[in-house]
Amino acid sequence: MQWHFTIDVDWVPGSEVGLEDLLDFCDRWKLKATIFFAGRFAESYADLIRECRRRGHELGTHGWKHGGIEEDEDFRSASYDQQREWIRLATEAVEKASGIRPVIFRAPNLWISETTLRALEDEGYRYDSSVPSRRFDCGFGRVHYLKYFRAPSEPYRLSSSHLRTPGNSPIVEMPPSAFLFPANMGTLRVLGLSVMKWIVRQISQRSSRLVFYCHPHEFVHSYRQSFPPNMSKWYTQGLSPENFFLLDAFVEYMMVPGCSPALFADSSGA
Repeated sequence: MQWHFTIDVDWVPGSEVGLEDLLDFCDRWKLKATIFFAGRFAESYADLIRECRRRGHELGTHGWKHGGIEEDEDFRSASYDQQREWIRLATEAVEKASGIRPVIFRAPNLWISETTLRALEDEGYRYDSSVPSRRFDCGFGRVHYLKYFRAPSEPYRLSSSHLRTPGNSPIVEMPPSAFLFPANMGTLRVLGLSVMKWIVRQISQRSSRLVFYCHPHEFVHSYRQSFPPNMSKWYTQGLSPENFFLLDAFVEYMMVPGCSPALFADSSGA
């Protein structure tokens, strides 16, 4: 089983400390991460984006201002022109900071649509990791719709007619892993390591890959950060540097023979 350690860097002022600590965490475990940046974060902390590249991590985009105190971006309903503008701005911010053009995308809140696929294709992207396959947050998180619930759990090429079905797009989908609840740091923080291990076992019976994600702000006390007023309590509960102990235990669980960490670029595609 291959597994992907990914980081969603929202535009949350104060979370840059968490990213610095996550980079050190990855060094300690010899992990290479796929890191998705909100464009405004990349614009404001260009030195950190360069440092991520220097340490060998993959760079992607995560909307333009997702996580800020302004109204959030919704890639399910925004027009093609608006979505392409958000993607273009984020792409340029990461490219300017790092010197490489990102080709990997994750939609804010995993709110994605067929329109998003068209915008990503036109901006030259090669990978997406946004389709919430097998996930429904039961009122706790942000995925409250079942449109893509039955999408494949394995990597697949997207279809322009419906993201739930395989197609002929040049973009390969790497779905964030879930078994109703997501395989992410939020689940690990709130439900604990035992539940996360159970979720991983369920996923491993259905897929040869696991895509895990976390956020830098999860490792910084909330009083040191600025959050939007509509941020789910699921995501703001229990923020602390002590969460690295939980993450240590999870990574140790995943680092077993036959289970190897990988970057998206290592994927054989679909």
